[in-house]
Amino acid sequence: MKVDVTIATQVEEQVSEILKLRGSFDTKRAELYALTFDTNGGVSVELITSNGDVYELIDSAIENKSTEGLDGVAVLTCGWAAPLPKGETADDDDDDRVPPSQHPERRRVRLVICANREGVASVLRFQDTPNEITTDEGSAKGSLADAILALVS
Repeated sequence: MKVDVTIATQVEEQVSEILKLRGSFDTKRAELYALTFDTNGGVSVELITSNGDVYELIDSAIENKSTEGLDGVAVLTCGWAAPLPKGETADDDDDDRVPPSQHPERRRVRLVICANREGVASVLRFQDTPNEITTDEGSAKGSLADAILALVS
């Protein structure tokens, strides 16, 4: 089964329920989940491991081959988001840019990225608008997107 926005949304809802017990936007560790698909189009999640750094989490999973044979994986990470200056894109390399955690318009964010060899999709939720989600089906770019693709390839 291909990971798509429908699957990612189901996974994010399950992870949200798990996180309610420990502060859903303040987790200090990135988490890696195994995805198991059922015959009715549903999905279940099981925590595999966590790490204080999302890239170390992914690198370790690749090195240890801990995701081989799984239906799919999900990576959870929390952090800060801030608007880019007008005219800039996320790909611009600007050393003078204020880090999101220090920006006056920062927002706390939780990101769940789901992937397998057939697809990638993510769900983003902001702490100040917790009932709204933003989804993406495989169009994300950047170092985290590249790391996720390496994890499932």
